[in-house]
Amino acid sequence: MDNTKDDFKTRKTEIENYFDFLHVIDDEKTLLKYNKDNEMVEEKIPTKLQTILIANTFLILYNLIESTVRNSIVEIYEKIKEDEVSYNDLSDNLKRIWLKQKAKSLKDNNVGESTIKDSIQDIIKNVVENEIILLTKDDIDISGNIDARKIRVLAEEIGFDKSTNEANGQNLVVIKNKRNGLAHGNYTFYDVGRDYTVNDVNTFKQETFDYLFDVINNIEKFINEKKYHVE
Repeated sequence: MDNTKDDFKTRKTEIENYFDFLHVIDDEKTLLKYNKDNEMVEEKIPTKLQTILIANTFLILYNLIESTVRNSIVEIYEKIKEDEVSYNDLSDNLKRIWLKQKAKSLKDNNVGESTIKDSIQDIIKNVVENEIILLTKDDIDISGNIDARKIRVLAEEIGFDKSTNEANGQNLVVIKNKRNGLAHGNYTFYDVGRDYTVNDVNTFKQETFDYLFDVINNIEKFINEKKYHVE
Protein backbone atom coordinates (compact mmCIF):
# COMPACT_ATOMS: atom_id res chain seq x y z
CA MET A 1 0.00 0.00 0.00
CA ASP A 2 3.04 2.28 -0.11
CA ASN A 3 2.06 3.85 -3.45
CA THR A 4 -1.46 4.61 -2.24
CA LYS A 5 -0.21 6.02 1.06
CA ASP A 6 2.38 8.21 -0.67
CA ASP A 7 -0.18 9.56 -3.13
CA PHE A 8 -2.67 10.16 -0.32
CA LYS A 9 -0.03 12.04 1.68
CA THR A 10 0.91 14.21 -1.33
CA ARG A 11 -2.69 15.14 -2.15
CA LYS A 12 -3.49 15.68 1.53
CA THR A 13 -0.61 18.16 1.81
CA GLU A 14 -1.82 20.03 -1.28
CA ILE A 15 -5.30 20.30 0.24
CA GLU A 16 -3.93 21.48 3.58
CA ASN A 17 -1.99 24.21 1.77
CA TYR A 18 -5.13 25.28 -0.05
CA PHE A 19 -7.09 25.46 3.20
CA ASP A 20 -4.30 27.47 4.85
CA PHE A 21 -4.82 30.02 2.09
CA LEU A 22 -8.59 29.94 2.57
CA HIS A 23 -8.19 30.72 6.27
CA VAL A 24 -5.91 33.65 5.45
CA ILE A 25 -8.34 35.30 3.04
CA ASP A 26 -11.22 34.58 5.42
CA ASP A 27 -9.66 36.95 7.93
CA GLU A 28 -11.25 40.40 7.65
CA LYS A 29 -7.84 41.98 8.27
CA THR A 30 -6.37 40.38 5.16
CA LEU A 31 -5.94 42.83 2.31
CA LEU A 32 -5.18 42.22 -1.33
CA LYS A 33 -2.19 44.31 -2.39
CA TYR A 34 -1.31 44.73 -6.05
CA ASN A 35 0.05 47.15 -8.63
CA LYS A 36 -2.56 49.00 -10.65
CA ASP A 37 -1.49 51.60 -13.21
CA ASN A 38 1.91 51.90 -11.49
CA GLU A 39 0.24 52.50 -8.17
CA MET A 40 0.11 50.07 -5.23
CA VAL A 41 -3.48 49.38 -4.29
CA GLU A 42 -4.78 47.69 -1.15
CA GLU A 43 -8.31 46.39 -0.87
CA LYS A 44 -10.36 43.70 0.84
CA ILE A 45 -10.61 40.30 -0.81
CA PRO A 46 -13.83 40.35 -2.88
CA THR A 47 -16.54 38.30 -1.19
CA LYS A 48 -17.47 36.67 -4.50
CA LEU A 49 -13.89 35.48 -4.98
CA GLN A 50 -13.89 33.95 -1.49
CA THR A 51 -17.14 32.17 -2.31
CA ILE A 52 -15.71 30.75 -5.54
CA LEU A 53 -12.60 29.50 -3.72
CA ILE A 54 -14.78 27.79 -1.11
CA ALA A 55 -16.72 26.01 -3.86
CA ASN A 56 -13.47 24.76 -5.36
CA THR A 57 -12.84 22.71 -2.22
CA PHE A 58 -15.50 20.25 -3.37
CA LEU A 59 -13.44 19.52 -6.49
CA ILE A 60 -10.17 18.93 -4.67
CA LEU A 61 -11.77 16.85 -1.91
CA TYR A 62 -13.62 14.66 -4.40
CA ASN A 63 -10.40 14.24 -6.36
CA LEU A 64 -8.78 12.88 -3.20
CA ILE A 65 -11.69 10.52 -2.48
CA GLU A 66 -11.83 8.99 -5.96
CA SER A 67 -8.06 8.67 -6.43
CA THR A 68 -7.54 7.11 -2.99
CA VAL A 69 -10.29 4.52 -3.41
CA ARG A 70 -9.17 3.63 -6.94
CA ASN A 71 -5.48 3.41 -5.96
CA SER A 72 -6.31 1.21 -2.96
CA ILE A 73 -8.29 -1.27 -5.05
CA VAL A 74 -5.59 -1.32 -7.73
CA GLU A 75 -3.15 -2.37 -4.98
CA ILE A 76 -5.32 -5.46 -4.42
CA TYR A 77 -5.33 -6.27 -8.13
CA GLU A 78 -1.57 -5.81 -8.38
CA LYS A 79 -1.04 -8.12 -5.42
CA ILE A 80 -3.16 -10.80 -7.13
CA LYS A 81 -0.91 -10.53 -10.18
CA GLU A 82 2.26 -10.50 -8.06
CA ASP A 83 1.18 -13.63 -6.17
CA GLU A 84 0.19 -15.28 -9.47
CA VAL A 85 -3.29 -16.14 -8.21
CA SER A 86 -5.37 -18.25 -10.59
CA TYR A 87 -9.15 -18.36 -10.81
CA ASN A 88 -9.43 -21.46 -8.63
CA ASP A 89 -7.38 -19.82 -5.88
CA LEU A 90 -9.21 -16.51 -6.03
CA SER A 91 -11.75 -15.57 -3.36
CA ASP A 92 -15.40 -15.99 -4.32
CA ASN A 93 -15.94 -12.22 -4.25
CA LEU A 94 -13.13 -11.53 -6.68
CA LYS A 95 -14.16 -14.43 -8.90
CA ARG A 96 -17.51 -12.70 -9.34
CA ILE A 97 -15.82 -9.37 -10.13
CA TRP A 98 -13.53 -10.99 -12.71
CA LEU A 99 -16.40 -12.86 -14.39
CA LYS A 100 -18.50 -9.70 -14.42
CA GLN A 101 -15.74 -7.81 -16.20
CA LYS A 102 -15.20 -10.63 -18.67
CA ALA A 103 -18.91 -10.69 -19.50
CA LYS A 104 -19.21 -6.92 -19.74
CA SER A 105 -18.58 -6.76 -23.48
CA LEU A 106 -21.30 -9.34 -24.10
CA LYS A 107 -24.03 -6.96 -22.96
CA ASP A 108 -23.84 -5.02 -26.21
CA ASN A 109 -26.74 -5.99 -28.47
CA ASN A 110 -24.45 -5.66 -31.48
CA VAL A 111 -22.00 -8.32 -30.31
CA GLY A 112 -21.62 -11.02 -32.95
CA GLU A 113 -21.81 -14.77 -32.37
CA SER A 114 -18.09 -15.24 -33.05
CA THR A 115 -17.20 -12.62 -30.44
CA ILE A 116 -19.40 -14.35 -27.87
CA LYS A 117 -17.75 -17.70 -28.62
CA ASP A 118 -14.26 -16.20 -28.35
CA SER A 119 -15.10 -14.57 -25.03
CA ILE A 120 -16.51 -17.79 -23.56
CA GLN A 121 -13.50 -19.78 -24.79
CA ASP A 122 -11.19 -17.20 -23.24
CA ILE A 123 -12.95 -17.53 -19.87
CA ILE A 124 -12.85 -21.34 -19.99
CA LYS A 125 -9.16 -21.28 -20.94
CA ASN A 126 -8.35 -18.98 -18.00
CA VAL A 127 -10.14 -21.27 -15.57
CA VAL A 128 -9.08 -24.70 -16.90
CA GLU A 129 -5.43 -23.80 -17.45
CA ASN A 130 -5.15 -21.96 -14.11
CA GLU A 131 -3.90 -18.79 -15.75
CA ILE A 132 -3.06 -15.79 -13.58
CA ILE A 133 -6.08 -13.54 -13.09
CA LEU A 134 -5.54 -10.00 -14.31
CA LEU A 135 -7.65 -7.09 -13.09
CA THR A 136 -6.77 -3.46 -13.75
CA LYS A 137 -7.93 0.05 -12.84
CA ASP A 138 -10.15 -0.08 -15.94
CA ASP A 139 -12.17 -2.76 -14.14
CA ILE A 140 -13.14 -0.30 -11.38
CA ASP A 141 -16.34 1.53 -12.26
CA ILE A 142 -16.40 4.46 -9.82
CA SER A 143 -15.88 7.59 -11.93
CA GLY A 144 -17.91 10.49 -10.51
CA ASN A 145 -19.83 8.25 -8.17
CA ILE A 146 -17.82 7.75 -4.97
CA ASP A 147 -19.32 8.41 -1.56
CA ALA A 148 -19.58 6.44 1.70
CA ARG A 149 -22.46 4.31 0.38
CA LYS A 150 -20.52 3.35 -2.76
CA ILE A 151 -17.45 2.51 -0.67
CA ARG A 152 -19.60 0.21 1.49
CA VAL A 153 -20.82 -1.50 -1.70
CA LEU A 154 -17.22 -1.95 -2.88
CA ALA A 155 -16.29 -3.38 0.51
CA GLU A 156 -19.06 -5.97 0.20
CA GLU A 157 -18.20 -6.81 -3.41
CA ILE A 158 -14.44 -7.17 -2.82
CA GLY A 159 -14.49 -8.42 0.77
CA PHE A 160 -12.55 -5.86 2.78
CA ASP A 161 -13.94 -4.51 6.06
CA LYS A 162 -16.36 -1.62 6.00
CA SER A 163 -15.31 1.56 7.74
CA THR A 164 -16.13 1.75 11.44
CA ASN A 165 -16.19 5.51 10.94
CA GLU A 166 -19.55 5.54 9.16
CA ALA A 167 -20.88 8.63 10.96
CA ASN A 168 -17.87 10.59 9.74
CA GLY A 169 -18.53 9.59 6.15
CA GLN A 170 -21.97 11.10 5.89
CA ASN A 171 -20.80 14.27 4.12
CA LEU A 172 -18.97 12.40 1.35
CA VAL A 173 -22.26 12.34 -0.55
CA VAL A 174 -22.46 16.14 -0.27
CA ILE A 175 -18.94 16.45 -1.64
CA LYS A 176 -19.78 14.08 -4.51
CA ASN A 177 -23.01 15.84 -5.44
CA LYS A 178 -21.51 19.35 -5.31
CA ARG A 179 -18.49 18.22 -7.32
CA ASN A 180 -20.69 16.60 -9.98
CA GLY A 181 -22.90 19.67 -10.15
CA LEU A 182 -19.84 21.83 -10.82
CA ALA A 183 -18.16 19.35 -13.19
CA HIS A 184 -21.28 18.97 -15.32
CA GLY A 185 -22.00 22.69 -15.40
CA ASN A 186 -25.26 22.43 -13.48
CA TYR A 187 -24.17 25.07 -10.97
CA THR A 188 -21.77 28.01 -10.96
CA PHE A 189 -19.02 28.08 -8.36
CA TYR A 190 -20.78 31.00 -6.70
CA ASP A 191 -24.05 29.04 -6.52
CA VAL A 192 -22.30 26.25 -4.60
CA GLY A 193 -19.90 28.28 -2.48
CA ARG A 194 -22.40 30.78 -1.10
CA ASP A 195 -24.06 28.11 1.05
CA TYR A 196 -20.88 27.28 2.97
CA THR A 197 -18.31 28.96 5.20
CA VAL A 198 -14.61 28.16 5.43
CA ASN A 199 -15.33 26.39 8.72
CA ASP A 200 -18.01 24.26 7.02
CA VAL A 201 -15.70 22.98 4.30
CA ASN A 202 -12.88 22.57 6.82
CA THR A 203 -15.15 20.10 8.64
CA PHE A 204 -15.73 18.28 5.33
CA LYS A 205 -11.98 18.16 4.79
CA GLN A 206 -11.18 16.58 8.16
CA GLU A 207 -14.05 14.11 7.81
CA THR A 208 -12.73 13.09 4.39
CA PHE A 209 -9.19 12.60 5.72
CA ASP A 210 -10.37 10.47 8.65
CA TYR A 211 -12.69 8.34 6.54
CA LEU A 212 -10.14 7.64 3.81
CA PHE A 213 -7.46 6.83 6.36
CA ASP A 214 -9.80 4.14 7.71
CA VAL A 215 -10.48 2.79 4.20
CA ILE A 216 -6.75 2.58 3.43
CA ASN A 217 -6.12 0.67 6.66
CA ASN A 218 -8.95 -1.77 5.95
CA ILE A 219 -7.69 -2.52 2.45
CA GLU A 220 -4.12 -2.87 3.70
CA LYS A 221 -5.38 -5.41 6.26
CA PHE A 222 -7.24 -7.23 3.46
CA ILE A 223 -4.01 -7.46 1.44
CA ASN A 224 -1.76 -8.43 4.37
CA GLU A 225 -4.14 -11.22 5.38
CA LYS A 226 -4.40 -12.35 1.73
CA LYS A 227 -8.19 -12.22 1.82
CA TYR A 228 -8.15 -12.09 -2.00
CA HIS A 229 -7.03 -15.74 -1.87
CA VAL A 230 -9.50 -18.59 -1.33
CA GLU A 231 -9.48 -19.82 2.27
